[in-house]
Amino acid sequence: MFAQDESNPCLRVSDDSSATMDYAAPKSEPKWKARPNKWSAFSSHFILFVVTSCFWVGIFLLITTHGFSTSIVETTDNHSDKHHQSAELSTLITGAKYVTCGSSTEEARKLGCKYDILSNHWVPSPCMDQDAVDVYKADGSWFGYADENRTQLLTIEDMSSLPFYYTNMRDHVLHCASLWKKQYHEFFKQRKALDSLIVDEHHTIHCADFLIRMTQYGPDLAQIPIQVEVGYAGCHIRD
Repeated sequence: MFAQDESNPCLRVSDDSSATMDYAAPKSEPKWKARPNKWSAFSSHFILFVVTSCFWVGIFLLITTHGFSTSIVETTDNHSDKHHQSAELSTLITGAKYVTCGSSTEEARKLGCKYDILSNHWVPSPCMDQDAVDVYKADGSWFGYADENRTQLLTIEDMSSLPFYYTNMRDHVLHCASLWKKQYHEFFKQRKALDSLIVDEHHTIHCADFLIRMTQYGPDLAQIPIQVEVGYAGCHIRD
């Protein structure tokens, strides 16, 4: 992984071939032998210090040379799987006729459906809410790309023809928030045509869970104080 002179910069032993030993017995005891325990303790601690230092230097070189990725990759659930365009959705709105866009781009076009970039679904023409789409587009996060690195920009026509495409995490946050706004306005206005996405409980739960999960990244929101004002609400009671 490293060159021999780089991987262990401190663990080098001098090989001095000229060093010799005097085998003649000295007439007096050398002074360094008078305190063997002190020298032994010092040398042991010194060796431990050198080895430990070299270990951490090696770790430092490994990190600075190769580096470690600290980026967070967030994968969102494919909420299309959570959105079931089945017969059961036809019973959610009492007295309403339930129509679909089929299960392919070709079918959707033949049935007169339009591609909604806010919901990233083909929707029947009466359910298309262009005002909600325009508000969503104003943020500028909606652009679709053919590749994960987001280098190949797609047109809306391209986006509608592909099985999937890439945007960014902010766009998905905006997708959920914008659909909730749309949901409120359409329910409040008692709009006659409601697309199956905004009345689907599974998708609403997906968006709520996704937004909660996003708070795990960035600053610790649980440690940031916020003032909560006490209010007094009314209640609409149906007859």
